Amino acid sequence: MPPSKLDRRNFLKSAALAPAAINASRAPEPIRLQRLAPWEAELSFVLDPPCAVWVVRGDAGADPVQYQSAGYLLQLDWEQPAAGLWNLRFQLRRADNAKFTVHSYSVRARAEFTGIYRLWDYRGGPTELMSGFDAHTRGLASGDKFAQTAAANTGIPLLVATDREGRNRFSLGMLDQVEVTGLRIRGFSLGISERGEGLNFTFEFERPTGYALERTVLTDGARLDTRGLSWFDTIAEYTTWVESTAPIAVRRPPPAAWEPIWNTWYPFGQNINQQIIRENAVLCRQAGITTLCIDAGYNNALTRGMANAADIDQFNAHTGDWVADPGKFPRFRALVDELHQQGHHVTVWVAPFIAGRATRAYTRVGSMLMRSASGSERIYLCPSHPDTPAYLADTFLNLARDYDLDGFWLDFMDGLHEPCHATHPHATPSPGEGYNRCLAAVRDAVLGWKPGFQIETRMKMSNINVKQFASTLETYDMPFDFDLNRGYGLVMRSFAGRVAAKLDPCQWHIHESDMNVAKSCATVTFAGVPVFGVDFRLLRESHRKVVTAWMRFYGRHQADFARADCRPVGFNVHFPQFVARTGSKSFHYIGSAATAPAPAHNSREIYIANASDNRRITLVLDGVEPGAWRKQIFDCFLEPRTETTIRVERSTLALDERIPEGGMLVLSRP
Repeated sequence: MPPSKLDRRNFLKSAALAPAAINASRAPEPIRLQRLAPWEAELSFVLDPPCAVWVVRGDAGADPVQYQSAGYLLQLDWEQPAAGLWNLRFQLRRADNAKFTVHSYSVRARAEFTGIYRLWDYRGGPTELMSGFDAHTRGLASGDKFAQTAAANTGIPLLVATDREGRNRFSLGMLDQVEVTGLRIRGFSLGISERGEGLNFTFEFERPTGYALERTVLTDGARLDTRGLSWFDTIAEYTTWVESTAPIAVRRPPPAAWEPIWNTWYPFGQNINQQIIRENAVLCRQAGITTLCIDAGYNNALTRGMANAADIDQFNAHTGDWVADPGKFPRFRALVDELHQQGHHVTVWVAPFIAGRATRAYTRVGSMLMRSASGSERIYLCPSHPDTPAYLADTFLNLARDYDLDGFWLDFMDGLHEPCHATHPHATPSPGEGYNRCLAAVRDAVLGWKPGFQIETRMKMSNINVKQFASTLETYDMPFDFDLNRGYGLVMRSFAGRVAAKLDPCQWHIHESDMNVAKSCATVTFAGVPVFGVDFRLLRESHRKVVTAWMRFYGRHQADFARADCRPVGFNVHFPQFVARTGSKSFHYIGSAATAPAPAHNSREIYIANASDNRRITLVLDGVEPGAWRKQIFDCFLEPRTETTIRVERSTLALDERIPEGGMLVLSRP
């Protein structure tokens, strides 16, 4: 990726990597996975020494199933935990336990698109953001190139095909989350009438992409799921399988990870200084926001954003020295100490792998930078260089310790899966293995110094793999995009599990209505950890009053939100309705006048936030306990408007209420 093209705010997508140049004649016949025969599933390997025809050893119906070929031994372990669900793990080695080279291997399966209307895979880019679930008629076939690339630092090797209500009809995913994986999609014909018979696709996950691996044992697996679960549950259960089987040791978020956050980027870009932070910190504290994330700009003298190529080039060149700029922050440690005394946590933005040409770091680590296949220098430190983990651990431990920081926001790591072609040494040919070694070194260094240290990152780096390093996941950068921010937050919750999750910082026009400010507050509060990207000094008093009211509400229920099961209700690409449930409480977010029946089982407190542009809300709640309920309606400042008592006669409660925009209806058992 040329440095001039690196733009954090342009929603970069991973480049589709060309397959390694392997002589096709070396690829043996694939192994047909008989247990997945209806989908004509196959497992293929391209190895050195080459393998030949795979022959079953013993009983083909046994479990595990064993194969042999030209000195290789392959074992397939199958599980079928439920009807319509198959988990496969495989292990490949040489009979003499010698090393061998893995040029590529793939898992392939076919699906006839009957009852399938949507397809999801983890991706980025402005076009895909407009439809998180693509309609299947929108050019799925990718031919010989890859439709999507996943790796340790970007995406998830999983696709989910659903009906129009979001129920899974066919999903295929890989176990390993580290190696670079291409998703190839091809159309096929049933042999009747290619144009007239309908749509049919072959999906193939192939890895490693762009490099080869040396192994004495190769282990991986795949999961095929045709159960009619929701897309959300399909992804969540796949995530659980990966984390328990791979395995991935998920980090438990420290308590501070659930505190409301203020971020400097949207209101200021890099034009920040000590006074801006100090003045906003006072107003944040008054509003109940207790974590301050100081974004890019504290570490250089630049004052612009990244609106054009010249700005981006300047940003690239001046990023890599992780000390506070003395012109902007002459006493940064004293500022952090002051903010700590006020009760704030202080975190900073970092781009660990960047070392720009105008930095002091470049003179020290320039020889460790990655190079492209053409030999051009990239701005990233090579994650596979033997010295990169120690350099990063030392650099960022010093940054954290020198300023007594409470956390890092890791950024600009989504281009590291392309193989490095520099002549410097490589500890591993796998970019993903190198990336994980580097993040583990930083994690261990800062947690060894401060056990509650926070680490967060954002999509596309926010994935299953990173949960062993970061305890907070964030959506893409989506300034002022209320709907997409909310929608992708719900997608992220499907694989986030119990780590902290938050949306991109919400912001609004300084002349916005109080009701719309409240809708933004409700969105970031109900969807995850509340996060704001506004200059509080410019907000009118009523805006601050709205924020304060919602942060008080969040504070009363913070422990509930931290352990809540948050999921969408109904199926819409922007997910305007969702619910967070825990214990005896359920929190319902209504972002549109069109609603679907929502669960409220075992709830004795039911909170319904009106974030729609309609004051009349109709909603059906299932599983409501019959009996007397107190009904309260609050306005956008969460001040009470009315209070009555209603009687629920059966477990299904149909509501037709006038709730102020940005306000809330609360039902509670006396």
